[in-house]
Amino acid sequence: VERVPEPFADNDSLGYVTNFFVEPPYRNQGAGTALLDALTSYARGAKLETLIVWPSQRSDPLYRRSGFQPSAELLELPLLTTDGSTP
Repeated sequence: VERVPEPFADNDSLGYVTNFFVEPPYRNQGAGTALLDALTSYARGAKLETLIVWPSQRSDPLYRRSGFQPSAELLELPLLTTDGSTP
């Protein structure tokens, strides 16, 4: 994704990992790590500045083991609750 131009920052591209899924018989055998390693390698080759993920509680340890870290720069404003109503 091309970043919106900023006056004080480079305008390098970002990668968003929306999700990936490992079938239950292949879990805890390194398949998720292998997929994430391949994705990271591809992103480096494409010269992306950053990869961004929105991990679930279950996937968070996988991403952290692979070097993903929390960012203090992200702010969000939820506009709908999980049941579709407004907060």
